[in-house]
Amino acid sequence: MAAKLAEQCDVGEFSIWQKIFLGLQHTMAMFGATILVPIITGLNVSATLFAVGLGTLIFHFFTSAKVPGFLGSSFAFIAPLVLVAESSELTLQHAQAGIIGAGLVYLIVGFIVQLAGPDNVAKIFPPVVTGPIIMVIGLALAPVALDWASSNWTVALVTLAFTIAMAVFGTGFRRVIPILLGLICGYSAAVIADVVVFKEIGEAAWLGFPGFTLPLFSWEVVLIVTPAAIVSIVEHTGDILAIGDTIGRDVLRDPGLAPTFYGGGVGTIISGLLGGPSLTTYGENIGVLAITGVYSTFIVSLGAVWAIVLSFIPKVEALIESIPDSVIGGVSILLYGMIAAVGVRTMVSNRVDLKEARNLIIASVILVIGVGLDKIMVLDRVEMSGMVIAAVIGILLHQLLPEDIC
Repeated sequence: MAAKLAEQCDVGEFSIWQKIFLGLQHTMAMFGATILVPIITGLNVSATLFAVGLGTLIFHFFTSAKVPGFLGSSFAFIAPLVLVAESSELTLQHAQAGIIGAGLVYLIVGFIVQLAGPDNVAKIFPPVVTGPIIMVIGLALAPVALDWASSNWTVALVTLAFTIAMAVFGTGFRRVIPILLGLICGYSAAVIADVVVFKEIGEAAWLGFPGFTLPLFSWEVVLIVTPAAIVSIVEHTGDILAIGDTIGRDVLRDPGLAPTFYGGGVGTIISGLLGGPSLTTYGENIGVLAITGVYSTFIVSLGAVWAIVLSFIPKVEALIESIPDSVIGGVSILLYGMIAAVGVRTMVSNRVDLKEARNLIIASVILVIGVGLDKIMVLDRVEMSGMVIAAVIGILLHQLLPEDIC
């Protein structure tokens, strides 16, 4: 199974229609989490879909199509956005200025990373640090997947079982679209179980313009929203390293970490101008890469185009939104697990010796804090996830612990 899942596919063997469905699979994988941010915060869903699609294309431009990442809504900004939305004097249009500020922070960090060079970046993120961080990215999301699945375990397990069956035993084109097929099977099971609500699908229009809004400036909001970029920067770095390890390419050198920040920064600035969220690379899509072995950036770009198209079709948007949590949870169990497995592979392939006390200490601390700690609040406004805290502590331990610990 592992060998088959790790096998890279030649995208040239697929027809244009097959490539379109491969792209749709990436859109479906990120859809649930991406629209959850505007649902919680009050941002417009269609504007968000347009922004993540356009932002992903911009990201691919800046990275010379060498990093097949998909940008989605950043969860790091939920708390400050909700804080602004609940204010009697401020609006989410004011929050857009903070999102633009976050994009500027990404650009500054990208410039600093570029000055530092790939060798210094690699010293900060060696395999003993990146492996556990990548594992935490997947494992920390496990409770989310299980929570979604728990809404109807029967539907979730049917979805998971069918997805695994397609990934392992599927032949031809079916083998590389297990997530899409799993969602279709799960949705069918949910319909039979009578847990799908069709009302909003019937009421939605076939065509509609995304609900773009212009930003309003407020220094207060900038100071509330923009600092959340610190969280996204660490998460972004971990995801980029995970993508590199998944596709077997040293992305720290080619195209480099800096272009990924430039792409994410420009994409976030434009998203803020349109009324969308701050953007970040998505673990769900890393899982799709790991499961299918299709590493083509063109395919991911097609997924971005799908997101843009869907932002103009409320009917289809409502159909996808009607997919029950249990179905999303079923495929997410596999997606998030694959991310954690990539972290294990990173340590194994780089021959990280866990018999050495130093390596064992670094890995252990990252895993326990990253998985066990939910989040902490900084200055009562910025949420720092356990993954971010674990990554920072892991980096510090690597720099501070002597090499000759017995």
